Amino acid sequence: MGATPSLDTVRSVTTSSAPRPGNYAEQARTYDLTRGASPTLVRLLAKYLGEAPGRKLLDVAGGTGNYTQAMQARGFDVVIMDVELEMVRRSVPKLGPGRQVVGDALVLPFRDRTFDSVMMTQAMHLVLDHRRAFGEVRRVMRDGPFVLQTYAEENLRHAFVFEYFPGAESTDEMHPPADRIEEWLREDGFARVERETYVYLDTADGNLQALHTDAYRLAGPAYLRNTSFFQRLPEEIRREGLRKLAEDLRSGVLEERVKVAFQEAIRTGHGTVFSAWP
Repeated sequence: MGATPSLDTVRSVTTSSAPRPGNYAEQARTYDLTRGASPTLVRLLAKYLGEAPGRKLLDVAGGTGNYTQAMQARGFDVVIMDVELEMVRRSVPKLGPGRQVVGDALVLPFRDRTFDSVMMTQAMHLVLDHRRAFGEVRRVMRDGPFVLQTYAEENLRHAFVFEYFPGAESTDEMHPPADRIEEWLREDGFARVERETYVYLDTADGNLQALHTDAYRLAGPAYLRNTSFFQRLPEEIRREGLRKLAEDLRSGVLEERVKVAFQEAIRTGHGTVFSAWP
């Protein structure tokens, strides 16, 4: 991944002290080994963000900048913001210096109407005050759209891996139903909202949903350690779950479960993309 950029390439601001799922200070060291920009998702983001040249785009909770980089390559003038310094500093070689801000999605450190568009990918479950975050996005955005990719309640119905790790089940607070998310967006000042479900056709981004398409990756510790759900678990639960996954991988059971899960995901989607305009 190259040398770590110096701190003077990243602007830091005050953030809240609310607890967050995952352990991204630690995950930052290995994140890009298994997590990249999924072509499946990039196509949808580009579709809804629309024309790029000359438009300023904020990536909220952008992590190491994989999706920010994909949008920069399409011509957007990008700024990435994330609450975890160790994550966002790894975006410097991808995006160039001066485009990074360490900040909180609940208190965006930007003036009103600073950006043409805003996006947030794979982060809504990490930002537990969703309404406040949506209101902040609406404040800093001009004409939009705000493109939000998330895993709604319906998208997790096929996600059987939680059965291997007791206590890892998702909650309604982290993954609300899609109808509720759309309702919140409208109530927070977005007059027009569209949404689309999708299915991962690649594993370039080793998130938990994409891993459900590949039994070998789903059973792989190197992939699971870069997911927030795995980081929340006690070590003994991790070890036992990995042992059971390895056993089912050897027997062929895991491969069959992955096939069944994919068929269900065709109906419910692996994820949902919302596009919202004022």
